[in-house]
Amino acid sequence: MKKRNLFISLLICLGTLAFNNVNAQESNTYDNVSVCGKSVDPIAAMLDSLVTINHVVRYNNLEANCFDPNTGISNANAPHFTDDVYRDRINSINSPIPLSYNKHVKGYIDLYASKKRGLTQRCMGLSNLYFPMYEEILDKNGIPLEFKYLSIVESALNPVAVSCVGATGLWQFMYTTGIIYDLKVNSFTDDRKDPRKATEAACAYFKDMYKIYGDWLLVIASYNCGAGNVNKAIRRSGGKKNFWEIMEYLPAETRGYVPAFIAVTYVMNYSREHNLYPIAPAYSYFEVDTVTVNRQVNFSELANSLDLPSDVVAFLNPIYKKNYIPGGNNYTLRLPTNKIALFLSKEEEIYLASTPANKPILPTIVRNMEEDLLANESDSKNDIGGKFETVTKKVKKTHTVKRGENISSIANRYNMTTAELKKSNRLKSTKLKAGQRLTVYTTVKTKVPVKVPSNVASKKDSSSPAFAQASKKDTAHSGNTVIANNSQNDSTENTAENAEVKSTDSTVTADNVEINKSSKEVQKAKYKYHLVVPGDTLWKIAKRYDGLTVKMIKDINNLHNANIKPGTRLKVIVNG
Repeated sequence: MKKRNLFISLLICLGTLAFNNVNAQESNTYDNVSVCGKSVDPIAAMLDSLVTINHVVRYNNLEANCFDPNTGISNANAPHFTDDVYRDRINSINSPIPLSYNKHVKGYIDLYASKKRGLTQRCMGLSNLYFPMYEEILDKNGIPLEFKYLSIVESALNPVAVSCVGATGLWQFMYTTGIIYDLKVNSFTDDRKDPRKATEAACAYFKDMYKIYGDWLLVIASYNCGAGNVNKAIRRSGGKKNFWEIMEYLPAETRGYVPAFIAVTYVMNYSREHNLYPIAPAYSYFEVDTVTVNRQVNFSELANSLDLPSDVVAFLNPIYKKNYIPGGNNYTLRLPTNKIALFLSKEEEIYLASTPANKPILPTIVRNMEEDLLANESDSKNDIGGKFETVTKKVKKTHTVKRGENISSIANRYNMTTAELKKSNRLKSTKLKAGQRLTVYTTVKTKVPVKVPSNVASKKDSSSPAFAQASKKDTAHSGNTVIANNSQNDSTENTAENAEVKSTDSTVTADNVEINKSSKEVQKAKYKYHLVVPGDTLWKIAKRYDGLTVKMIKDINNLHNANIKPGTRLKVIVNG
């Protein structure tokens, strides 16, 4: 009884499989796979992504059904051919890649030449922008030129395409693979979106894989699912090294990936036979040129200056993540050739318009050992008005590498370069292991009270407005009036004639400090200007001039805090 039930179950399974197989053959469709939890065909999804750049290439709805420029016949009709015709045409394509025809390839021919023909025509148009550069790099690396069609399968030639798992750019590099092939990613730029750099990296990958497999179809399969999955499929098949023989052991997406490549190669070679004609983008490869910039460039300012749509500037320069080129390095800017001369004539104007307003930055205060000892010896009564200064220090820490971290992400976290991190830890390569301990350096900011030595604090000068205020209060009871008015002039050294004292010689006590200043003595006080140099602080400047305090410098120069910049001229009192 058990055997009979088992036999019936087996028949039902075989019948279901046979029905599904027949249905697939009749429809000639491509298989959906589960991607990011959804049942979709990733290759068709990449074609659909072209809709996101419609505004850039300036399509309109009518262009999808454009006409053959030679015959004037509408290309809206999609012709179909017999299997023998498809097979003969594919066999006639002269390529070192073994191209063959079967039901899997036919399903993707139907996708590109019929179901998504409007999007295919857009790919054909975009090929005029990228294929000349692809062919140059492929030929230089000794790779079959037909590999240029693989980029259509990967991204549909959408330079800003990003898959749901994070694969990015024309060649859909994952972050970790991109790092291996020297495609750098930071807050402002992403080399995976740079057409030339990404193509160079893809060629390096193809060459590495061909050294392993010696078969171009297996190289293409490994580009989709990785060498590890291809190796597993080879082992499970008993050591076979033909794609069609190991196909059933590969991931579902890869089983459609290689047939899709063959289908695209066929459609691009026989586009006219399928009544397909390119819908051109705004510019072709030979209508775009590059210039080098090493200063900040804002795409909005650039577009306004060149009378060019900002989305076109962004489309031609997809490497820049924030529509902004950071300064400091030599970056490449791609522009229409007819705008290059205008850019060069307005270059300085564009740089100035793109430079943001300076933001106040707290200076790094370097303290020496002598100052620290003096500050520690002073008690809290010597603090200058309860003011604080910010001290930036480098702190050495130990970082334990976690799973998924790499040398680049760790360096970014601690505001270091990868070279600095490697040097600090004597690393010979960029490979890290989970649990590995690294020495890193980070900066911390702390606030410390501004203090003066007690022998200086006791010599406070009546020329400070703070003391003038105190004198004013005390002399109010005695009928004496003190008026202090500190104003600056442009001379290097001048007499404080603007400080008028309406009293005879008198003694004023304020904060237990005696100040005995006659009008003649005040007039003898001289001012000069101190030019702030890198490393200067108010504390250091006060020490250079006898009887001068940080408080006095701030009062004389109307400073609200202790922040000073190199190049600033500060007014100081010189005794004698």
